[in-house]
Amino acid sequence: MSEALQALCAALQAQGTAERADWDRQYHKSDLDHWGVKQPDLDKCVRAQAKLLSREEILTLAEALWQPPVWDCRIAAGKLLALPRVKASDALWKYLTRHLPEMTGWAVMDIHAKAAGKCLLADPGLLDEVEEWTREPSFWMRRAALVLTLPFAARGRDPERILGWAAGYVSDREWFIQKAIGWWLRTLSKHNPARVEEFLDAHGDQLMAVARREATKYLA
Repeated sequence: MSEALQALCAALQAQGTAERADWDRQYHKSDLDHWGVKQPDLDKCVRAQAKLLSREEILTLAEALWQPPVWDCRIAAGKLLALPRVKASDALWKYLTRHLPEMTGWAVMDIHAKAAGKCLLADPGLLDEVEEWTREPSFWMRRAALVLTLPFAARGRDPERILGWAAGYVSDREWFIQKAIGWWLRTLSKHNPARVEEFLDAHGDQLMAVARREATKYLA
């Protein structure tokens, strides 16, 4: 175990409690080990360790944090890679795609979404690879195609390709897929409500209530 990994793991464990670990495990329905570190404390530990490292060493540490089967470590990895110092790179994208199949839970996946967004905005050609995830048997992989592309729902970006994927998901009865559809539409509605209303006119009757509720949150 590297010195940086040892230091961060020790800092995290020192902040954890058994009560919080039990709560996290039940809330996230997780099979991983949990140390019970509250998010503000986890953030402090991550920032303190990152200050001592180069950009390359941060990515190396994030990779090492996947060695122990510990939920808090994987959350810490995502937070490290979300830091502004970490830029889009082939190495970062390879890390993400290597570990994505192991992100069978919304929290670990969502915390890595910012790092993925950096890569996708820097090289939209990577969307060809993301589109392959829409056909994966794992609903977590299918969900990733929406969650990791949320930056394309922002003003100034072309949302149409991802909206096509979302349209292909509307009949999927998996709750997490429906929630992701709604989340994507909700983000788009902040600046392009007409396009969201158009999507809902075409597909709203096939969406579950959770998707419709999320999608219409900011619509008049």
